[in-house]
Amino acid sequence: FDKRLTEAKVVAKMGPIFTADQKKSGILASVSMAQFILESGYGSTELAQNANNCFGMKTSLSGNTWRGSTWDKKSVYKKKTQEYRNGKYETITADFRKYSCVEDSIADHSAYLLGAMNGSKKRYDGLKGMTDYKKAVTLIKNGGYATDPKYVSKLCNIIEKWNLTKYDI
Repeated sequence: FDKRLTEAKVVAKMGPIFTADQKKSGILASVSMAQFILESGYGSTELAQNANNCFGMKTSLSGNTWRGSTWDKKSVYKKKTQEYRNGKYETITADFRKYSCVEDSIADHSAYLLGAMNGSKKRYDGLKGMTDYKKAVTLIKNGGYATDPKYVSKLCNIIEKWNLTKYDI
């Protein structure tokens, strides 16, 4: 990512990439793109810049493996991160996935949302093909994706600010 791009230019550049991902995955482009914006700061975070990791994907995600992962299982980027636990934020050092390109990060994130399990059932069951972004982000939060209690409202605000539904098919 070029750090000199404005937020609006990042949105315009990434929109078609997320639309292409929706065609393959069935996950609303607006939802994945809002997650990208929130979690990578429009591609400006250390993880996005140094590891092409746009979603903060750790090497181990709730003990999950899933079909269609684009991560090579070897490339790792270590960094400190904030986790919200027991009503407060804690700093931990974690291992994150490193990708060869942004598109691999997006594809792996979608594969995770489609294939992650919680016991014998899919963690985000029903997400594929969902057309209401508010229901989709709520399903993702309720499936355990994020610890931030304001995650749903943050994603909805981003979708509405940038009219990201224009990238949905």
